[in-house]
Amino acid sequence: MRRHISIFLILLFFIFCRDLQAQETGISGRALTDSLEQLRNDLRILQIKYETISLRLDSMVFKLSLEEEEKSIEDDLKQLLIDAERLAEKEKEQEENLAKKFQSGVRQQQGLNPNISLSGDFFGAVSSTKNDFISEPGDILYGNNGFYLREVEIALEAPLDPFTRGKSYISVSKEEISIEEAYMEWLNLPLNMNLKVGIFYSEFGPINRYHDHALPQFDRPRALVNLFSNKGLGGTGVASNFMLPQLLFSDASTLDITVVKGGSDFSFTAEGKPGLLYIGQLKNYYDITPDSYFEFRVSGVTGKNPSPGNNRSYIGSLGLTYKWVPAGREKYRTFDWKTEFLYSHREEITGTLKSKGFYSTVQNKLNARFWLGARIGYSEKPDDPDQYEWDYTVNLDFWQSEFVFTRLQYQHNRRNMLDPWSPSAAMLPADHTIILQVCWAMGPHKHEAY
Repeated sequence: MRRHISIFLILLFFIFCRDLQAQETGISGRALTDSLEQLRNDLRILQIKYETISLRLDSMVFKLSLEEEEKSIEDDLKQLLIDAERLAEKEKEQEENLAKKFQSGVRQQQGLNPNISLSGDFFGAVSSTKNDFISEPGDILYGNNGFYLREVEIALEAPLDPFTRGKSYISVSKEEISIEEAYMEWLNLPLNMNLKVGIFYSEFGPINRYHDHALPQFDRPRALVNLFSNKGLGGTGVASNFMLPQLLFSDASTLDITVVKGGSDFSFTAEGKPGLLYIGQLKNYYDITPDSYFEFRVSGVTGKNPSPGNNRSYIGSLGLTYKWVPAGREKYRTFDWKTEFLYSHREEITGTLKSKGFYSTVQNKLNARFWLGARIGYSEKPDDPDQYEWDYTVNLDFWQSEFVFTRLQYQHNRRNMLDPWSPSAAMLPADHTIILQVCWAMGPHKHEAY
């Protein structure tokens, strides 16, 4: 009995201790919970303060950035104003220089200097015949079976004032120094006219005005050489060019009227007081497509011929030109065709002599460097139409640059002509010729048409 009572008392004590421990534990958990909740509240307050401070910092940074940007813009505006003031002062100085240049005639030395260029024309040729007349340079042929410096040309070009320009070309060869062209032009005169005075090649046919180094082949067509020599048609005088109303459905029409003192003893006399040559040309231009055009020229010249007496010669020409240059590809492709028909009416004491001739030449640009050309021609001598010749030519041109080109040309001449150097009046032989030509240019004046 006593044993059971002891066990019961022990159990009661154990239960009491456990309840006391549970109460203490509950009190500690509530305290911890309260501490954690207070800590969370403190963290929220700190987070709110941090966000507030961050917003204030961002606002301050943005304000500083705006101030820096405004300062940069202000500096840029100040620099622009300074540049504008400098530009205005520069333009004012230029206007003052122009006023001095064209009103008082006072110009700086470099403004007085013309554009100066120098070009060279070298060739070597070998012919199947050793005939002296064919091999030696002269008024008909340039030379054969050897090396020759055909010409060194000095070019001077400059605008004289807003209304005139001047051009001079001096030809230097082994035999002589001569003025090839030297003239002044008045531009945009009344009646849509330009006026030229000096020494010049005349407007007559498609290629008469070309200098030798700018010809589509090495030499001039025989039809032109037998009429005017290899120096072309020209002289000292005056020439006018008029822009006409559009004629025959053309896109442009021009009229050239020229009066010169000239002659080469081929068709027109050069001795004594030869009188004057009267030259006229009507040219019509047509746009076919945006890439091509066509033009024709009707030309004529008259003057005293070299025969005894006061006799005259009349020469007429019909020139045709077609050119195709594809837009955007002109560096690589071009096709140029020129043809001229010539007719000579020559008065002699014994009667009238009539002769004719023609040539047709093409140039085909194969790519950026190479051109392939060809020409065929026929010519009768103006003083003896029974003498004639045919010429056939093929040439390949390599343009190293716009300043340097090399030409390889094959030419065949078939003649029915007397040899003027032969005491027995022998006939000139037919021949085959290979020509290697090299041309170069220093300065702005290159190998273009004139």
